[in-house]
Amino acid sequence: MIKNIQAVEYLISGAGGIDPDTEIDDDTYDECYDELSSVLQNAYTQSETFRRLMNYAYEKELHDVEQRWLLGAGEAFETTVAQEHFKLSEGRNVICLNLDDSDDSYTEHYESNEGPQLFDIKRSFIHEVVHALSHLQDKEKNHPGDPVVEYTNIILKEMGHPSPPGMAYIFNK
Repeated sequence: MIKNIQAVEYLISGAGGIDPDTEIDDDTYDECYDELSSVLQNAYTQSETFRRLMNYAYEKELHDVEQRWLLGAGEAFETTVAQEHFKLSEGRNVICLNLDDSDDSYTEHYESNEGPQLFDIKRSFIHEVVHALSHLQDKEKNHPGDPVVEYTNIILKEMGHPSPPGMAYIFNK
């Protein structure tokens, strides 16, 4: 069970990119860490589903500081849950997040009942954190949909987030 410190402290152990030689800018890290801290605290206090995921991950592995995640602040959204990413990171748990919503070279949308929707910071952060806490990939064998999208939708709904629920992703590269 998570004690009375910031939830982000139980998830993140420091800075680091998927490429072990990547240096993360201190200011970018601080900004991203602060935003992640705010999102996680709100999720932990407002979403029973998120609390369950976080507490389960803590009991399973995050109680060990060595099992916590490095924050690749400023890198493209990604986590090292897929085997190929885990190899690239040389076996390190890395969650990559950024606050750059002006990067037009890579526009990521999700499909909803109301048509394509742009990701916002909260949805993007929660989505990647669900990957980290659950170790689930976007496409899981023996699962008809996308369990990470389903968890993200439930958590955001419990948080009162106004965006329509996601059904699938649309990647425009």
